[in-house]
Amino acid sequence: MQLSKSTAGRLSFVWSFILVLLLAGCSTNVTLGGSGSGTTGTTDTSSSGNLGTIGSGVQGVHVFVEPNDGDRVITNAIAGAQKSVLLEMYLLTERKVISALEEAAQRGIDVRVLLEMHPYGSGSVSPRETLDRLQAAGVKAQGTNPAFALTHEKGIPILSNVSEQL
Repeated sequence: MQLSKSTAGRLSFVWSFILVLLLAGCSTNVTLGGSGSGTTGTTDTSSSGNLGTIGSGVQGVHVFVEPNDGDRVITNAIAGAQKSVLLEMYLLTERKVISALEEAAQRGIDVRVLLEMHPYGSGSVSPRETLDRLQAAGVKAQGTNPAFALTHEKGIPILSNVSEQL
């Protein structure tokens, strides 16, 4: 089943809204910026017009704002992976990130990449070329499901120090 762009957009909005609601229930300790300020803040509210702290929160969450924090945030995270790197990307053209993925695969890390095969404004490198390069380095790389008009997600869970009992 293929969704129209407007339906897909509404679904994306709904999932984003649900995520915001879930995150709103957390007290957070967030570090802003990988290379910059080191500013941290904990949501703590009181009866002075604020809503109050809800939930136990998440510790050690880092928020990086691109392009200001640069590609080092991503390449360092990939270099530090000890178990796996799972990347789903609309458009992957940054050579340093591609090299970091190749190096991780060559270190024996389980590296898997999904790329949109028909992105708008794809630039000088085609997704097929990128997939071929990654596959040659041992990355399990493939195009996203063609049943969807576009896959615009940008996600990169990296597992380090993970219990084998997962």
